[in-house]
Amino acid sequence: MKKIVTVLLALLIVFSATFALCACTEKDTQVQAVIKEAQDMTWDELLAKAREEIGDNELSIYGTTSRVNEDSFTAKTGIKVKVSQPNDSQIFELLKNEVGGNVYGADVILTTDSFNMVNNAMGNGWVENYLPSVYKNNIAEGDRDPLVCFYYNRAFVYNNGNGEIDHYISNVWQLTEDAYKGCEVKSPLDEKCTMNFLITLTSPAWQQKLADAYKKQYNKDYVKNDKYENISLEWIDKFIANCTFVNKDGTIASDVKNGKAGSLGFFTISKFRSVKGPDLTICAHEDVEGFSGMLFPMYIMLTANAKYPYAACLYVNYLMGTEGYQAVFGNEAGAYSGNSSIPLTETALEDGDKPLNYWQSRFVVEDGQYISTVYAKYYTMISEWCASKK
Repeated sequence: MKKIVTVLLALLIVFSATFALCACTEKDTQVQAVIKEAQDMTWDELLAKAREEIGDNELSIYGTTSRVNEDSFTAKTGIKVKVSQPNDSQIFELLKNEVGGNVYGADVILTTDSFNMVNNAMGNGWVENYLPSVYKNNIAEGDRDPLVCFYYNRAFVYNNGNGEIDHYISNVWQLTEDAYKGCEVKSPLDEKCTMNFLITLTSPAWQQKLADAYKKQYNKDYVKNDKYENISLEWIDKFIANCTFVNKDGTIASDVKNGKAGSLGFFTISKFRSVKGPDLTICAHEDVEGFSGMLFPMYIMLTANAKYPYAACLYVNYLMGTEGYQAVFGNEAGAYSGNSSIPLTETALEDGDKPLNYWQSRFVVEDGQYISTVYAKYYTMISEWCASKK
């Protein structure tokens, strides 16, 4: 009997320890607890919590876009903001060292690198997602976690020679031909979203769309060859070989504007304001077979060790609303809120912009989940093609 009691006591100790471990493991962190509370708060409730929390200190933000470096949030809330602008690779290195090392560095990050967001930041628990309930129904399900703050675009744009040419590009396969050599593009080796755009093209859906475009261009079915695993890789390799790498969107836009008729570039149409004129045509407006540009997301997340999580949630809430979006991103063409209820400004429309759904039907939309499954395989291959140009 004594032996049975001893065994039962031992089992009870193990069970108690296991239960305690589970309870501890499942308990929310401070940031997670704040996020759960903040999701259903009104703006005024969250503002009061944020002001009480942060006092006269600064909310720290890492963002790959200079647009967040402005004062409209501070003017509205009284909360000071400190913005750093590391590139995408640097952001995730900082998260690894700071959050991974339990050192405070930032409260909020904004990044366009979907692969590292899904595989490293989320995979290692360096970030937490905050989705204000008030906006949930206006955000596409696939854009909720990680939360897409806005989309950027890049479009193929050509110089029409003061109206001398039109429909210069009617099919995306033309971009692989000698007659269209020299299209200026930001290198996939330097620009994460360009690499992600090309990797997205390898998905089964885009393989089929490229095959359909191939048949329309050449009046025959695509026949797979031994050099390429699929049709998308053939397009990517030939496109890379055909294009010219330039390191800035503004430079590409200026080169196309000041070039000869038929000069072609791939750049964000936010640059249209500085170079726009009747001699520039966005290929998307002429319904190119296949695609005529790309859309890529800018994610916004809290760091897992944010020092001021209420203020961080307030900042996310601000950018996802009409006032914040239009103050920070919506003054010119080329950026589209993840909140579908927010319309483009008159300024953006005057600059030739269109609503997000217009571009979605004509552009390649970056697919972060797909990219995460094939990134290592295709990144190496595409990088070698790019490097061979240097």
